[in-house]
Amino acid sequence: MAASQKLPSKFVKLAKSELGEDPKNISAHIEAFRRWLSSMPHLTCPDDDNFLLMFLRHCKYVHSKAQARIDNFCTLSTMKCVGEEIWATPVDLKSKALRSYLDRGIHLPIGYTEDGKLVLCLRIGAWNPDEFDFSWVCYFGYKLSFMLANDPRTIIGGLVLLLDFSDVKSNQVVKDPVVIRTMVRYTQEALPGRVKRVIYYKEGKLVDAALTIFAFYMNEKMRSRILQVGSDITKAFEVEPGLKALLPSEMGAEGKSTEELIILLL
Repeated sequence: MAASQKLPSKFVKLAKSELGEDPKNISAHIEAFRRWLSSMPHLTCPDDDNFLLMFLRHCKYVHSKAQARIDNFCTLSTMKCVGEEIWATPVDLKSKALRSYLDRGIHLPIGYTEDGKLVLCLRIGAWNPDEFDFSWVCYFGYKLSFMLANDPRTIIGGLVLLLDFSDVKSNQVVKDPVVIRTMVRYTQEALPGRVKRVIYYKEGKLVDAALTIFAFYMNEKMRSRILQVGSDITKAFEVEPGLKALLPSEMGAEGKSTEELIILLL
């Protein structure tokens, strides 16, 4: 759903209550933002309405915050942040790494909760380091997150990030503080996506050190939104209405199976 398409009434109401959005003023905001962007020749990015509106909505139409965020987005998109991949470069659709990434459902959109949040599951245990290294997980994750952000419901309703550590092995755990800092910076300071909650599922001693580093680089607002549930996913159901109806049946929930969700992604 493009930003220019008519929003479901629920999301129109959410945009007003959550973002202070007034449909009559959107065009003026976009034009002002575009004028500012045109005065910043060092920033290379699209300037269409949908793209600019993502950042304005994320920042609740506070232009100074939207300007800082799009600056960070452009910077991280056009440099080698993790490994040798530049995130803004086009995807090779014939890449074996892409095929494996999609087939395994490493980043898996689950659906929207009752109150409008998009649930995105990161299944790090599904990644096979022998097929491609972690820099490609970041690269493809960047592409998917941008694709999801193009749907205005994602920006308006916000995101629930579910980090599923099921079956994680030691060679799948990221320990490099530089990589972790980059991931946190992208999520907190660049991604046009309002993270409302981060759920750790089946986290254990194997990932404790990595999660401690993640928390170190998070701001207080993000840290306050972390929910650690261990192997008891019902703790997440208690705080996120409608989550049980969405999550895969393998988690003891009532949604589509992981295999079905992967097919939908493909």
